[in-house]
Amino acid sequence: MIFNSIEFLLFFCAVLGTIFFVPQKYKWLLLLLASYLFYGWGNPEFLPLLIVPTLLVYVVALKLPPIKIEARKKGDEDEGKGQKKRKWWLIAGLFFALTGLVVFKLTDFIGSSVFSVIKLFAEDVVYKPVDFILPFGVSFFSFKLVSYLIDVYNGNCPVEKHPGYFALYVSFFPQILAGPIDRAVHFIPQLKANVSFDVERVLSGFRLVVWGIFKKMVVADRLAVFVGEVFKSPEHQGINLLFGAYFYAIQIYCDFSGYSDIAVGVSRMLGYKSMENFDFPYFAAGLTQFWSKWHISLSTWLRDYLFLPIAYAVMRPIKGPKKFNVKAETWGYVIGMFITMFLGGLWHGASWTFVAWGSLHGIYLVVGYTTKKLRKRWRKKVKLSKFPALKNAVSILITFHLVSFAWIFFRAESFEKAFTYIKYLQLKMPVDRQGLAYLVFNLVLVLVFMMMEVVYKNRSKWTFLKKIPAPVKIALFALFICVIIILSVDGSNEFIYLQF
Repeated sequence: MIFNSIEFLLFFCAVLGTIFFVPQKYKWLLLLLASYLFYGWGNPEFLPLLIVPTLLVYVVALKLPPIKIEARKKGDEDEGKGQKKRKWWLIAGLFFALTGLVVFKLTDFIGSSVFSVIKLFAEDVVYKPVDFILPFGVSFFSFKLVSYLIDVYNGNCPVEKHPGYFALYVSFFPQILAGPIDRAVHFIPQLKANVSFDVERVLSGFRLVVWGIFKKMVVADRLAVFVGEVFKSPEHQGINLLFGAYFYAIQIYCDFSGYSDIAVGVSRMLGYKSMENFDFPYFAAGLTQFWSKWHISLSTWLRDYLFLPIAYAVMRPIKGPKKFNVKAETWGYVIGMFITMFLGGLWHGASWTFVAWGSLHGIYLVVGYTTKKLRKRWRKKVKLSKFPALKNAVSILITFHLVSFAWIFFRAESFEKAFTYIKYLQLKMPVDRQGLAYLVFNLVLVLVFMMMEVVYKNRSKWTFLKKIPAPVKIALFALFICVIIILSVDGSNEFIYLQF
């Protein structure tokens, strides 16, 4: 069941129509049953893959709360034993949380990679793929389980003793397939709070859902047609290849941010606040800033549970402020960031092209960090620092092109196709007039969307919007829905991030 389907519309109307009539103490049960129905709709056999690790992690987490101060006073030896037991419980919990993700997502990738090395020495050896069907959302609910375990272990989140609320947090249907990856410390208290029907909140959520549908079904899916053709046959496409890379950057943004808008809007209509996942990422003036605005729930997850632990682990053994005349902080950042982005690429897909995409971003970030002073001196030398607006515009332009180039590896089916795409990149205009007209149409679509995005994101600042009479607003909104219906592409197109 996907958001842009009739099945989901009927399902959500049923949930929204009953949730506010159910007593507060039973709302969790209704939402949990609805979430399991949503998740198991197309593939009921996937349900145990969600329920079993949820129950195991719930049990393990009960063993993880930090040792109280009173217990520590009894003696260092007892405290040490208690800490050791907690670490083993944490390791067991992480194993339960990540086993499904590793088995279903990485088995064939690891097997084919290992056998490709073995084949160098024994040509007759052939790897037979297992071809597991990847359960929807396994990456996202696994990350929820991991963050909960680590937060409880570190004392940043109270252990949840009610199995129902914990299971609902893990499986909450607006988030289960592709996030956002909300933290338990912020979301579980919302599930326990008394939520009543609020017209303004429901309308606000509905507007966000409609905006997300527009981004997905009109912008992303229309650009996907052009992008698909260009990536399929890049030979002699001329300037179409350049715009194919640009359009894919916009396509994946509209596809995934559209999904996140729908997820956040649906949660809001039900009375729950989910974290925003995107904040104008393509207006970022640097790669670090880009990752603070793109897939925010994942980037903050990677920062807190991968980058920081790795960076501290690298810095800890270094005695003194420097090693080989390089600051300890630099060692920590460089190694921690590259490993984090490498694994982040692997998380997106069990393919070396995804690893290349993540590693390329790791290189971007490392180079950006290590050349900060050099770039500052260069800007001062060419007097760019005297024109902050121009400096910002140049930074945004460079960042967008670096990100768009990396997306080529993300989109390409193999290294060979990615390098073929890059090989034929040129500014030569295509001969086909029909193709040129389609290119112009997509350009206009993107420009109109960008203007609408700016207006929508900053609607609270546009005072004239508040002065528009309510009947006119309703008529314009109805017209907008009609435009979506007319311009939308086939509603069966899945969201890109459902495959991750």
